[in-house]
Amino acid sequence: MTSGDAGFGEIARAMAEALRAGAGATASGATLQLRYTGGAVSCRAWSDAREHLSVDYVPIAMLLREHPPSALEVRLDAEGYVFTARPDVASVSPGRLVFDPEFRYPGHPRPGLPRPAAAEPSGAPTDPAVRAEVTRLTTEFADVYTAVKGDPPPWPPGRTEADLAAAEARIGVRLPEDLRALYLVADGDPRESGLLGPYSHDPLGELVERYLDGEPGSHGWEDEPDDTGVVFETPPFGHVKRLSRNDWWVTFGSDRSGDYLAADLDPAERGRPGQVLEYGRDIHGPVRYVSASVTAMLTEVVEALRAGKYEEEPGEEYLIPETGLREDPVRSYSEVLSHPAEVAGLPGRELVQEVHLNDAGDVDLAAFEPLESVRALSVNRAGTVHPAIGGLGVLESLRIGAHRVDLAPIAGHPALWDLALTDVGTPLDLTVLRTLPRLTRLSLERSAVPDWGPVCELPGLRVLKLDRSQVPALLTSGNPLPRLAALFVSGRTTLREMSELRAAFGVPEGEVTEIRGVLP
Repeated sequence: MTSGDAGFGEIARAMAEALRAGAGATASGATLQLRYTGGAVSCRAWSDAREHLSVDYVPIAMLLREHPPSALEVRLDAEGYVFTARPDVASVSPGRLVFDPEFRYPGHPRPGLPRPAAAEPSGAPTDPAVRAEVTRLTTEFADVYTAVKGDPPPWPPGRTEADLAAAEARIGVRLPEDLRALYLVADGDPRESGLLGPYSHDPLGELVERYLDGEPGSHGWEDEPDDTGVVFETPPFGHVKRLSRNDWWVTFGSDRSGDYLAADLDPAERGRPGQVLEYGRDIHGPVRYVSASVTAMLTEVVEALRAGKYEEEPGEEYLIPETGLREDPVRSYSEVLSHPAEVAGLPGRELVQEVHLNDAGDVDLAAFEPLESVRALSVNRAGTVHPAIGGLGVLESLRIGAHRVDLAPIAGHPALWDLALTDVGTPLDLTVLRTLPRLTRLSLERSAVPDWGPVCELPGLRVLKLDRSQVPALLTSGNPLPRLAALFVSGRTTLREMSELRAAFGVPEGEVTEIRGVLP
């Protein structure tokens, strides 16, 4: 449906005036696009004469606060301007159409994971033996702290068993026994005494509110269809389930600097319930395994204090025990190479899960077979690539930017779900894609595709990435279009073009606001 002003009149004129000011003498043919998410605004502007224009859109962002999330566009012509606003288009330039907002890549579960039996709230009191051990460890910490600082640790009073039972009933989760015991000692450590080393636990009420905020559980990363999406495994392998989020990761503390602690109640086969994970600002790739339990963390801290291995800042309220709780992993999960021969000399290569190979000329990917844990392989700016990946059994993502690619060697790969073939100048024979049982996402930007039939015949394809010139070829190929969850179009696209694409994929048109105006 197309409506008139719909409250956008002032915004339309403000965008047109800002665009004219930014374009100057090249105003005719200039375009300004804004994407308003409800909390943030992004901007892109250009003209026929200039690839990028600087536009002051801050005042416009203030006007958008009273409107729903939308993609907005204004184009200048000899008669004035044409403004369009669409809440049903996620973004333009590059274009982004999401047809199924519930879609998730492998390893990115929606809420509703089955609750482990041990996490069932029971209302039972904390295990007496565990409570006694946690009490002993926290008492020893408090004794050393008091001896060093002259005052006891500044901990809030502990909570009661009734408090714990009520909190667990609200979130539908029984906390690990040692975390329960810690809350019986102190309801958080807001002044960061050092009880958990570089971390401190939150008040019980904050734990509950964070768990209930948004989707249950913790973390959640790269869950959008335009994210990279591959979930890497946490070392030591086999302890943490390879998921982007889990209903049963319960955040209970942090370092007060953007990194968070979570109790894992749903471990992998080699893990144990209550093991402690870290995620946040400084954790790149997989979540980090911190310790086997809260008790193990307390033990490590107390043992450091016993040995006199701590720092003490006069006037500060914390001790800094020297523990291994924040030690970096043995090696990074990711590696950047300039030649496949470097694989042979990589230390800890069994832990490498992501590889970027840059400017290596002609490449046979069989050279990467010694990297048995590689899940994502990216080859950039290559000549000819022979993707012999049969020996890379867990490879999920293969991204190749090369002049020529012979796709025959990828036939039947059991794990590959993400394939990107970009800047391939030699025409691609895509018939082999039909043999990939898990292929979910395909990118063909700036590559020569003579036949779109194989793309349209992929039953599991849900996300497609093309460039602007490829879209008309797909639409006019005479093939039924694939059933997509999302379509991405690189380069400059207009709202009209994205609207036509929505219609081509059978999505009914939503509300559209169009305004034509004249500038003085």
